[in-house]
Amino acid sequence: MDCKQRNYRFKPADGRLVFLTFFFICIGILGLSGNVCAFPWDMRPPIPGYDPPRWEKVRILWNKHYKGNDIDDLIDTLTSLKEAYPAKIEPITLLARAHYMHARYISQNRKEHFEKAEQYAYKACKMDPKNLYAFFTLVETLCYGRDRNYIFSKYGALIKSFTPIRGTGEALPDMSYPGWSTIKALWVARLDVEKAKKAATMLEKIANDNPSDVLAQLWASRSNYYIGEYYTCLDEHNKGMPYYKKGIAYATLAYKILPTSVPANYYCMLNRARIIQFTNIANKALYLKDILDPIFFCSKENSLYYFCGPIISLATIITSGGWITEKGMRLANVTSDMDMNFLELAEIMFPDYYYIPFARADLLAYKGKKTEALAVLERVIAGNPDVDPMVPENHGFIRVSKRLYNDIKQGKY
Repeated sequence: MDCKQRNYRFKPADGRLVFLTFFFICIGILGLSGNVCAFPWDMRPPIPGYDPPRWEKVRILWNKHYKGNDIDDLIDTLTSLKEAYPAKIEPITLLARAHYMHARYISQNRKEHFEKAEQYAYKACKMDPKNLYAFFTLVETLCYGRDRNYIFSKYGALIKSFTPIRGTGEALPDMSYPGWSTIKALWVARLDVEKAKKAATMLEKIANDNPSDVLAQLWASRSNYYIGEYYTCLDEHNKGMPYYKKGIAYATLAYKILPTSVPANYYCMLNRARIIQFTNIANKALYLKDILDPIFFCSKENSLYYFCGPIISLATIITSGGWITEKGMRLANVTSDMDMNFLELAEIMFPDYYYIPFARADLLAYKGKKTEALAVLERVIAGNPDVDPMVPENHGFIRVSKRLYNDIKQGKY
């Protein structure tokens, strides 16, 4: 597909409400309302205070689980906690997550571990119908391990009981540097891109003055990405390129400091994808690994990060990169059908984030289902861009949805 015919293509906006911590902490998820997401997008396992020796071992093993390290030992330790405390939800919840991680990182016995993850996550959801950590683990497990009919026939009622999820808040936590209140006020008003630029300039200074502060680097990256995306949505992609380049520089520094950070990997991927967005297919193939590695890491660790950002990114990358991308995905045991299932669930969970249906429509059109794609886009175009004041990006999402709609109608897709 000629890139010039598809200049609406862009990667999803990054997030709000991410707590970057170096240690796993107990997060107050057990008392949450089922339709309000009040915990960090960058999910951390709920480590309780009872039985400190074994839970400390869990914490240590969890910090080492990346790339599949010590996951069997982690599962054994959590199993012993489950047996010792059968009425407690935390061992059940984390066993679900640990088996899910085993299935994603280790090829051996994937089906068995997906099934165990599903069983434990479902049990945790039944034990606490307001536990979003367990629900999100169940959603990830189902989307990577089951087909659509199974998901909705067996878990349709449960999914409905947890959704829609609203009130998610900001992607990144506030900082305490001097002038933060001014920066935050500018950021909240970023629909005016000049205010976003002022905020980005101030954030860059904080990041430059504090090069070891991961959060500062991520704020600088995220703010520059927003400005770049703003211009891409206006069909002025070249104006956005300098901002994407700065965005990747700051995100790369954050990644070097904390390579296991989902936000750092996510922002690296977003800005890199933008930079090669309208280049030829050979150039995209050359840099594909630089994009797929961080996005696969994010999808393993937290597919639901910022309105399912890794999933909607995969959808857009598929439609931009075609068979080359799909081949790379299959090597990581991820398919476009999995992505499609996830997008459908994501729209149910987060109906006020309009990039999700745009990405689903884009993928539907890519698969030749243009009538279905148009129907989805019509809903987006008719939507209220201010439905969530925390997501001014919806104005841009509606704009590119109109372009995609017109391209499909005119036979350019």
